[in-house]
Amino acid sequence: MQAFTIRHWTSRGRLGDIMAMVHAAFAGLEPPSGVLTETVADLAARQRDGIVLVALSGAEFVGSLFCAHKDGSLYLTRMATRPDWQRRGIGRALLRAAEEEAQRMGLLTLRLRVRKTLPENLAYFTKAGFAVVGEGQENGRTPFDVMEKVLG
Repeated sequence: MQAFTIRHWTSRGRLGDIMAMVHAAFAGLEPPSGVLTETVADLAARQRDGIVLVALSGAEFVGSLFCAHKDGSLYLTRMATRPDWQRRGIGRALLRAAEEEAQRMGLLTLRLRVRKTLPENLAYFTKAGFAVVGEGQENGRTPFDVMEKVLG
């Protein structure tokens, strides 16, 4: 199994490569994810306003997680693993890095949304220590559960 490292990506370079990897990871979802309409400019805004964590194998992007300080929590979104790298621990490593970022910022919780149409994601995040704390739906899009993990 090839090794990977997690990094806080602060460079403006290679954002197109990160976005392409995210699009590949989200390509098969039904209904389609809004991430598929996002651009490099959208990713640059996420980077400017928050944290972009990436998983790298050598120079290749194999995973990412976008984080932002929101409502007293570190809000996680667009967690992605390149399809040929799934089930190798990248998601768990990205979540650990997000926990470290939250603690560094003095935040006590991680928060995210999981589409109700993706029960396997709900199970994944439950196993990672998250609990459902609410639900919602915006602009007629797919309903979601709000999940939170309290950091100790």
